[in-house]
Amino acid sequence: MVTFLVFVIGLCLVTPGGGPSIEDMFVATTQAADETEGAMCLMPEGGDDVGRVLSDPAQDQIAIPKSSNIEGGDLPPVRMVVDPYPSFNGVTVDTANDLVLMSDTNRKSLLVYDRTAGSATPKEAAPPRQQIMGPDTGVGFVAGVAMDPAHRELFTVNNDVEDRLVVFDYDARGNVQPKRLLYVPHQSWGIAFAPRRDVLALSVQTPNMFVVFKREAKKFDAPIRSVRGPKTQMADPHGIYFDETHNEVVVANHGNFRPGELITSYTAYDARESRQERAGGEKLDENARGRFLPSSVTVFDGDASGDVAPLRVIQGPLSQIDWPMGVAVDEINNEIIVANNGDDSILVFPRTASGDVPPTRVIRGSLTGVKGPMGVAIAKDEIYVANFGDHTALVFPRLAGGNVRPRRIIRNAPAGRETSGFGNPYSVAYDTKRREILVPN
Repeated sequence: MVTFLVFVIGLCLVTPGGGPSIEDMFVATTQAADETEGAMCLMPEGGDDVGRVLSDPAQDQIAIPKSSNIEGGDLPPVRMVVDPYPSFNGVTVDTANDLVLMSDTNRKSLLVYDRTAGSATPKEAAPPRQQIMGPDTGVGFVAGVAMDPAHRELFTVNNDVEDRLVVFDYDARGNVQPKRLLYVPHQSWGIAFAPRRDVLALSVQTPNMFVVFKREAKKFDAPIRSVRGPKTQMADPHGIYFDETHNEVVVANHGNFRPGELITSYTAYDARESRQERAGGEKLDENARGRFLPSSVTVFDGDASGDVAPLRVIQGPLSQIDWPMGVAVDEINNEIIVANNGDDSILVFPRTASGDVPPTRVIRGSLTGVKGPMGVAIAKDEIYVANFGDHTALVFPRLAGGNVRPRRIIRNAPAGRETSGFGNPYSVAYDTKRREILVPN
C-alpha cells in the first residue's frame, strides 16, 4: 500500500566567508516565525552517515522543531531532506574574458567562475566570482545558459515552471532583477546564442521544436521563426548549438515524441495557437498517440524554418546516444560533443557524421568522474562537463578518450558530499510497507 502525504522538499544555502550575503538573507526569510530548537537533515558525506543531523550551530541554517503541535499559523516542518549545495546543469564558456557560466537547478542560481577554476584533486568547493540568486532574479528551475561578451549579457532559460528567459548584465550578482525577460514556450530547455546573427535559438521539449528569437526580444515578443513538425524528426529536444561557421543548428533529442494533437497550452505563449494549428494541419487526428523513439542528434540548416527535414541524423545502437542532454560543436576541429546522460559518458562525433555510426572518442569510466552529465561546452582545446549526478563540473583535454581523469575539477561542495538528485519534484508518496518516501523526479 502506498499512501500520499504532504511533504516539503527544501533547499538550504551555504554562506561564504565575509559579511552578509544573499544566501544569508534568503535563509533568514525562511526561519520559523517562533524560535525553535532542532536540526536539519542534510545530504551525507558518503559512507554510512545517511540522514546525519548537524550539531554545529554554525551549520544549522534552518531550525527544525522536534514537533509541531500548534494548530494553524506559520508552522515549520518537523523534518527536511535538504541538499544545501548547488547542482550544476547548463554550462558555457566566454573565451574573450576567460569566464565560465553554469546554471544551478537546486538553489536556483547562476554561478560565474574563472575559466581555469578548479584543480586536479580539490577537496573544497571552488568559490565563484559571482552568483545571481534570489526571489527578484526570476531564476528558477533553470537549464540552458549563454553568454554574450560583446553586449556583456548573461542568459538563462527556466524550463518546467517559470517559462521565461531572463537576461542579466555581466556584473550582476546577488538578488537583482533581470535587465529584461522574455516569455517562452513551456518546457524550453537549451539556449544557443549566434552572435553574428544576434539571435537566440531555444529547444522546446514537448512540442518537439526549436524557436529563434532576436537577442533583444522581451516580454511577449514572438520568435522570428520556428522549426517543428513530423519531418524534423525531433523528439523531446534538449541540447542545442548554433554553428555559425557552417550555418547549422545541432539538436540533441531524448526520443519521447508527442504529436501536436496531444500538446496542451500551458502558458500564455502557448495559447497563441489553437490545437489544430499545433497539429500542423487542417484536420485533427483524434487517435494520435505518442511514441518512444531512439535518442538522436539532428542537424538542421541554419536558416531552416517550418516542418523541414534535418540535413543529417545520428541515431542507432552504434552511436551509443542515450538520453543526450547538452550538445556542443567544435567549429575549428569539426566535431560534435554530446553529454550522454543515459550512461554517464561524453561522446565525440565527426561534425558531418550521419546515420548509425560510432563516436570517434568516448569519455567514460570510473576515473572520469562523469556522473549524470547535463551541460557540455568546448573552448580553448578543453571540454567542459556539468555534472548533475554529483557536485562537480569537469574539464578534459579536447582529445581525451576512454577512462581518463579530468584535467580539472570544479566543486560546488566539499569532496564526499552526496547530492539528493532533486530535479523538479512535483509530488511525493509514502510506502508504508517499506517505510520509504518516493519522489518522482
